[in-house]
Amino acid sequence: MAPDSPDEDSDLAQPTALDQAPVQAAESRQIDLLLEEGFPWLRFPLALERRFQQDCAAQRLRALLINGVLVAVFFNWMLVTDWSMVPDVFDLALKLRLFVFTPATFACLALVIFVPSSLLREWITVLWGVSAGAISLYVCTASQDPYAPYYLISFVPIVVFANSVARMRFLPALVLDAVVLGMYAHGVNAFPELSLPVMIPATLTLTSAIVFTLYGCYTLERDERQNWLLHLRESLLLQELEQANAHLDAVSRTDMLTELANRRHFDEYLQQVWELARQDGSEISLMMIDVDHFRAYNERYGHLEGDACLKAIADILKRRLRRPGDLIARFGGEEFIVVLVDTPLTTAAHAAERVRQGIEGMNRLHATSPTHSVVTISIGVSCLRPNTPHASALQLISAADEALYQAKSRGRNRVFAFGTND
Repeated sequence: MAPDSPDEDSDLAQPTALDQAPVQAAESRQIDLLLEEGFPWLRFPLALERRFQQDCAAQRLRALLINGVLVAVFFNWMLVTDWSMVPDVFDLALKLRLFVFTPATFACLALVIFVPSSLLREWITVLWGVSAGAISLYVCTASQDPYAPYYLISFVPIVVFANSVARMRFLPALVLDAVVLGMYAHGVNAFPELSLPVMIPATLTLTSAIVFTLYGCYTLERDERQNWLLHLRESLLLQELEQANAHLDAVSRTDMLTELANRRHFDEYLQQVWELARQDGSEISLMMIDVDHFRAYNERYGHLEGDACLKAIADILKRRLRRPGDLIARFGGEEFIVVLVDTPLTTAAHAAERVRQGIEGMNRLHATSPTHSVVTISIGVSCLRPNTPHASALQLISAADEALYQAKSRGRNRVFAFGTND
């Protein structure tokens, strides 16, 4: 398979792990600040809040579904209280609980499954609590039984269940409890004959239940958010560590001047593709490239200009040899080497000629060159089939080196490949 034709258009830049590093660092600093200063309003900055809600959505959905079933059971269990305290409206309570609230609860459960917003699901739980309280208030005020006023104490288990068992988020729980207190006040106002010695303890019981369970909601959500932040920070630290290790590994395999692979990476890669080619019977070609009279160039123009020249040559190599699977490396000093997988000798020689023409076409002045007035390169090309008896990667490199010697001895600025040259 021949290498692709030269393509002068640059590749689209793809985001890498290093590109994400500044974002992750900023996020880590934000998390550290939240853990240090706290979040008394139980809210994160918008991006973190969305991520928190998303990460907790599945767990909260399971909890809401379980709690919805428990609500239906618990609310119908209160029929015992209806029968003992407001027997004159027991039929009404039975209809409201069994045939209105219970079907509505399971309908809401079905709706919750398809609601995409986790925040909206939390507020649906408030509707359950308000509905339960409204039914209890209606049954209480509709009764003429002497014990009906004391039925208002049934608001307490509603609050306790919502805040403690269902473990509502703090803000929805606060709203629900405020509504329940309003319903309770309306109920108290509906029974002006209530005695203070009875209603004061009942009111204290309800308000105490609200305060204590709200505090529980607050601390529970605060601890959940704090644990989530700690887990997220740990994940970010692990990602940063992996990125740092990946960067170190990349640095250890990259020539920092030309941003090509270095000698170590070349040696490892050649062994890998050699073993693969040995199995599938394909050929491997090698280009050994040397910049002509580079020492004289350095002496004439200086090392900084020499480095710029090597970088320009590396850019030409990257543009002219773009096929996936091939590797371009800096072999040392002014030498480069290219591995061409599944490539016969003639195809590799043609690709090498295109590279040579590209370097000469830079027209980079080389006034002290004894052979040419611009920067040029000499290229030696070799090819072996790894499954050939006694073939080795070292033989492939030695053959390319010998071909390079022949190219230089024949006047430089040329490509030499045994079997393709006269």
